[in-house]
Amino acid sequence: MASATGSAALDGKRLDAETYRGEPIQIGRFAGSRATGGDSGFNTIGCGLWIQLPPLEPGAHVLEIRGESDSLRVSADYALTVDAGRG
Repeated sequence: MASATGSAALDGKRLDAETYRGEPIQIGRFAGSRATGGDSGFNTIGCGLWIQLPPLEPGAHVLEIRGESDSLRVSADYALTVDAGRG
């Protein structure tokens, strides 16, 4: 983690990352998700550079993530589509 750097952008606007260096975190339960299990999710240890997305308006969005630590480099681009909510 000491050498980790990264960036993220949503629709071309930079997002600030938070650094977690092995801190306890709680993963909430999401309906229909096998990964979050149980009635209340689970506790684990999180480390890395994390971003939190703001609520997204309906329509198309692009999320770009870049990171590196020592010889490891990560690059991911996501095309997100948000449907209008149902009343």
